[in-house]
Amino acid sequence: MDRAAERILKAVLHAIEQSAPITLDRAEQFGGQLGDYWVQFEGEDDLLHCLVRRLDGAPITLEEAHRVVEPFFGVLPKGIVWCKPAPTSVHYYVGHDHFLQAHRQTAPPTHP
Repeated sequence: MDRAAERILKAVLHAIEQSAPITLDRAEQFGGQLGDYWVQFEGEDDLLHCLVRRLDGAPITLEEAHRVVEPFFGVLPKGIVWCKPAPTSVHYYVGHDHFLQAHRQTAPPTHP
């Protein structure tokens, strides 16, 4: 996994575990540049929102967006992630609990 994606994922998982809001006023903590794209998470209560867009502002295809967010959503069953394409961004929505559970079940074992 890309270092930036790993940093973002760790921050999002930690916030969910702490029941802390994932807000846009802390955008750098919960988002970042992944290649030619910007990925941003935000969410409160039980719904997690992720958007992906191209840095150059050009239209993004659904296929491009899916490739970019694979590190975040690839471990989740496809039926529980809702996706809404827009002309220059793609938005993903999933329950906090599902996101956390899927990532914790697939986490590699830690060694002391």
